[in-house]
Amino acid sequence: MELKITSWNIEHSARLIGTNISDLNKDRRKRVVDTIQDINPDILCMLEAPSSEEDIKAFCNDVLDNKWQPITLNNDDYQIKGTQWIWFLVRDSLFNNCRLQAPSIWQSFVGHKSWPVHYWGQEKEKSHSHYRHPQVLIFTTQNGQELEVIGQHMKSKINRNPVWEDKEEGILTTKYINEALKARIKLATEARNIRAYINTRFDQNQSPAIVVLGDANDGIGQDYFEKKYMFFDLISNLQGNVMQSDRFFNHALFDYPENLRWSAKYANPITGKKAKDNPLLIDHIIMSQALVNGSFDLQAGEGAGEVEHLAFERGNSGASAKRITSDHRPVSITLKG
Repeated sequence: MELKITSWNIEHSARLIGTNISDLNKDRRKRVVDTIQDINPDILCMLEAPSSEEDIKAFCNDVLDNKWQPITLNNDDYQIKGTQWIWFLVRDSLFNNCRLQAPSIWQSFVGHKSWPVHYWGQEKEKSHSHYRHPQVLIFTTQNGQELEVIGQHMKSKINRNPVWEDKEEGILTTKYINEALKARIKLATEARNIRAYINTRFDQNQSPAIVVLGDANDGIGQDYFEKKYMFFDLISNLQGNVMQSDRFFNHALFDYPENLRWSAKYANPITGKKAKDNPLLIDHIIMSQALVNGSFDLQAGEGAGEVEHLAFERGNSGASAKRITSDHRPVSITLKG
């Protein structure tokens, strides 16, 4: 058996629903369909997705001709704020093997819904919680083993403060630095909350099979703030401590060619790099040791992870900037048993 799991941040996906849509969105819809069919995932974790059960079902009907179906809770209790939601879409043949876990179970495992944050050691305590609560799909194999797929979308808000106090001298404004650092701290605590859930699963099961995937974008100025102020990043928080090797998560793209190991390109106003010269890996797939040590029915072998460059570029061939499917490229992992 093979199980292909894909994560894709599909920009403005809600605009693709319905029959009365613009010619531009009709073209984008066809490109999205072509790309997904080319990738042909068994499970698609869709990010920046429509914000209700009704709308994601409409997306599957209008855009995907119901070849993939959403796994829902049937109560709208997803605890996701805003209009960009996280959904798992699965092909019909696997629908009965999948279920979605309620966020309340996650919160029970970690012991809280929100948590205190002290910005840079400030005495005053702030409360924070997931803006987009992680969603957990549980896939049951033919032998009854369970694979947990955690879909997460941690995204720094675009900083709207002026960047430079003095660009020639390389001096950033204090407001810009403070806002960028505050956003990164919030996201880092969200990553640690995900890791707390994972650690609880290891306390319940010696070797749980877990995949974490999605968009972990901690904002512009990649590595500038981390090197100068913070000394940590989102992925290291998610992967865990290598000294606890049984709980450390491998990255699916570890053995993927370095020149292809990117999923988005954005301009960086701090370094001055243009988007075309600034490839970034902000869409990730990491996995527990059970998926590489033979203890689970399905395993990630050599070359299991990939960035879907070919499918993305086929689907966007000839597209203008407004007609492109997304500013993110899909990433996938194929498990074999």
